[in-house]
Amino acid sequence: MTRASRSSKQSTEYFKALPDASDDDPEGYKSALLEAKKLWSCASISADSDPLSAYLSRLNHLEPLPWAAQQQLARRYKEHDDRDAARLLVLTNLRLVVKLAKEYQRRKTDLLELIQQGNLGLSEALTRYDPYREVKFTSYAQYWIRALILNYLMNHTHTVRIGGSRAGRKLFYNLKKARRALMQNGQQPTAALVAEYLDVSEDEVIRVAAQIDAPPVYLDAQAPGHEETTLGEMLPAETLDPESAALDYDLACQIRACIQDFGTQIGDTRRVAIWTERMVADNPKTLAELGAVWDVSKERIRQLEVGMREDFRSFMIDKLGDDVRMEWLRTP
Repeated sequence: MTRASRSSKQSTEYFKALPDASDDDPEGYKSALLEAKKLWSCASISADSDPLSAYLSRLNHLEPLPWAAQQQLARRYKEHDDRDAARLLVLTNLRLVVKLAKEYQRRKTDLLELIQQGNLGLSEALTRYDPYREVKFTSYAQYWIRALILNYLMNHTHTVRIGGSRAGRKLFYNLKKARRALMQNGQQPTAALVAEYLDVSEDEVIRVAAQIDAPPVYLDAQAPGHEETTLGEMLPAETLDPESAALDYDLACQIRACIQDFGTQIGDTRRVAIWTERMVADNPKTLAELGAVWDVSKERIRQLEVGMREDFRSFMIDKLGDDVRMEWLRTP
């Protein structure tokens, strides 16, 4: 097998540095990768450039390799696990990711984030690609690039996750395609027909379609009737309001005082040990441990503990009233 022939458009230094496909010397692939990195680094980036502009400027210096050269790199990675060949193949196909990511860019969608997800898809495609099927790497990779971008959009661009179930994911990817196919057949794409076409439930079609078709609501949008307030600021806080927090703190203090007062009025030393070393201890002793100390069975310790729970329940009701409930007082 001979090395891919150079075209006038592919006169880049990294392409020139590629060895013949029959050459097993890894230094040639390392040199080619080094040349590509030099071109990546030599891009002129101004200090005020944003990350996306800087990234695209660097990509302008990296031209894609021809199909034969890409196959050579893919085979090299497959047969010899040559990471330099793999990195060069990924690096010279980053433009493809940008092209596909732009197809999915919408208002308030971060293009750079879509590109990052697409790059993950490109890397995943490389690990799964079979260069012996004679399918172009770029043709195979675009499916993984699109899949990772769509997965990101499905999970991050909607307030409500619409792809939580298998049917939901299938709908997210294929809803518009199914509608278009039905219309081409002269049918109205109703929820029932779409559900039958995709083999999912009609309720799932209605739920997902409503969320996909509806415009997204952004939390930083102005709230209706409020000039300087956003929708996000109108949402109830997840934390307790100061009044509720104060009431909870006061109740906790009263319960803690009850626990201390009850412990001081226990007369029997064995019961005191059960109370302090097991019932209210941070690292409670087991029934067996206390039974061994007091030379009684585990069952006897358990019986005493149950009785003390009942005593403390009555004690707390006398102090705080019967509207206080504690899970801890339930008999095990």
